[in-house]
Amino acid sequence: MNQVNKDAIVSQNEIDDLMAIADFIDNKDKKTANHTLIEEIKSAILDSGKLSLIEWNALRRKLHEIESLIPHIDLIIRLKEQKQMIEKAKTLS
Repeated sequence: MNQVNKDAIVSQNEIDDLMAIADFIDNKDKKTANHTLIEEIKSAILDSGKLSLIEWNALRRKLHEIESLIPHIDLIIRLKEQKQMIEKAKTLS
């Protein structure tokens, strides 16, 4: 019986996470029922009565967590851009 490499198997949770990230990033179709986090926050701001004070504080804490990740995201972007430029230069030479 063949053994399957467990590292090669993608779990349903990993697929769900990837789909959620893709949905969050790709919000081209504004008519869909799925709202992005940004749209939800904008909606809550426009109608500030939607959230209680406790919920506003919780939202702010979550936004602080996201803000703390921005430098890491920027680094990943820079590294990927550099890698892409290096690969492109290799193909031209």
